[in-house]
Amino acid sequence: MPLAGDKNNLPHFRPDGTFRVMQFADIQDVAPVSPDSLALMAAALDAERPDFVVLTGDQVKGYAPAFRHMSPREVESLTQRTIEQVCAPMVSRGIPFIVTYGNHDRQCGLDNAAQEAFYHTQPGCLNANAWAELCPGTLCLPILASNESADARLAIWLADSGAGDIGGGYEAFPTETLDWLTGTADRLAAEKDHPVPGILFQHIPLPQVYECLRPARTDEKGIPGYRTHYTPHLKLVCAENYLESGTLREPVCCPDTDSGEFEALSKQGSFLGVFFGHDHKNTLVARYRGMRLGYAPTAGFGSYGPSVERAARVFTFSENDPASFETHLLDYRTLVSAEAPHPLRDKISSTTPVTAEEAREAFRTPALIACVAVTTALACRLIHSITKRR
Repeated sequence: MPLAGDKNNLPHFRPDGTFRVMQFADIQDVAPVSPDSLALMAAALDAERPDFVVLTGDQVKGYAPAFRHMSPREVESLTQRTIEQVCAPMVSRGIPFIVTYGNHDRQCGLDNAAQEAFYHTQPGCLNANAWAELCPGTLCLPILASNESADARLAIWLADSGAGDIGGGYEAFPTETLDWLTGTADRLAAEKDHPVPGILFQHIPLPQVYECLRPARTDEKGIPGYRTHYTPHLKLVCAENYLESGTLREPVCCPDTDSGEFEALSKQGSFLGVFFGHDHKNTLVARYRGMRLGYAPTAGFGSYGPSVERAARVFTFSENDPASFETHLLDYRTLVSAEAPHPLRDKISSTTPVTAEEAREAFRTPALIACVAVTTALACRLIHSITKRR
């Protein structure tokens, strides 16, 4: 089966041999989308002018109470408006993009296939140009050579990594998706007569992130594990021999069961790394067994996150050496403002535990008392300010 899409509709490396990708994770909102989220997205796009954008899931805040009281037609209308507003920063700048889905998108009551149809109406959405026979949000898009030939020098992969598990936690990475990824990488190599290096984006992190962590010392602020990776009293930080950049600020909320994703991708040999979102406050990038595993923090203000350190992640690839790609963050503090748009709400969302395990450990330490004290002080200050203005 030949690669889908006309080569003229596929991205090329720039004449200087570079290609720049921007990742937005967990915008997680419902129309009207937060103007602070849109301001961060716009500023990041203007600062870097990427060749391409990837949206890595949870664009739609599917659990928002508004959806629970709507008719199917109203749900469809609100979801469509949300998607249009999320895409607007790219559409208005003529920057192409592709999309996958997270565990919250479908919670609105509209499945990923229906949402995919809305994305396809947005100018610049290239999901339909990609190799994507399996399911919405799982695709391969080749990046062609700078000489305008049809030779693929890089592949951008997206995968729908699944949703919540009925037993709690998150379902294992789907084996049919894994088979499709590795099989399609083999087909792409056969069509182009050489392996095509690629990077995979998905929503939920891999269990192998835990293999990059070590127990925290008493002088370090560690983070507890999640579910099957949780041990009472044990906090974790990234081990120095794996750490490339960033930090761990909340538990790694990966599936309980490893379906063999990392091993299969590693064995296939084309995949340079896997990047994800899902855990809104994490910015960690680790090097593990020849691949990079990394987070983009949330770019949205519609849910919890690291206050003004919400960010976009940027990747710069070289046509001659894609494996040596560089990546960095562009955060709200640098691009928009050092002041939190909503100080009280942002302080609470950046410090409150996000898992049962994290809350359990907080009760064991003075950290919870300090968090409550700070929140109370901020609330009193806000109330005093409002009363004074009146």
